[in-house]
Amino acid sequence: MNYNIDNVKMDLQTVGFSESPALLEHVEKELRRVMHFRNDIVAADVYLREEGSDPENNKTVRWRLGIPGKDLFAEGSGSSWAAGLRDASEKLKRQFID
Repeated sequence: MNYNIDNVKMDLQTVGFSESPALLEHVEKELRRVMHFRNDIVAADVYLREEGSDPENNKTVRWRLGIPGKDLFAEGSGSSWAAGLRDASEKLKRQFID
C-alpha cells in the first residue's frame, strides 16, 4: 500500500497478512520519529513479514529510507510489530550519525 506522510512517499508491504489500521498507526508513528532526526527523507519502504515458528521473536521488519545520495537500510525483529519497527528505526538512527 502506498501512503503519503508529511511529503514522504511510504510503501508498506506485508507478506502473508493484511495491514490493520493499528499497524499502520505504528508504522506512521515510527516514521515520524525517524523524520525528527533527518529532514531530507523523500521515501520509505517498509516490509513486514512473520518468519519462523518462534512466537517470541518472529516479526521481521525491513526498512529502506530514500534520501539524497545513498539510501539507508535496516532490518529489525521483535515479538510485536511495534518492537520490530523500533529495533529497525534505532538502527537507522545510528546510520544518521555515522
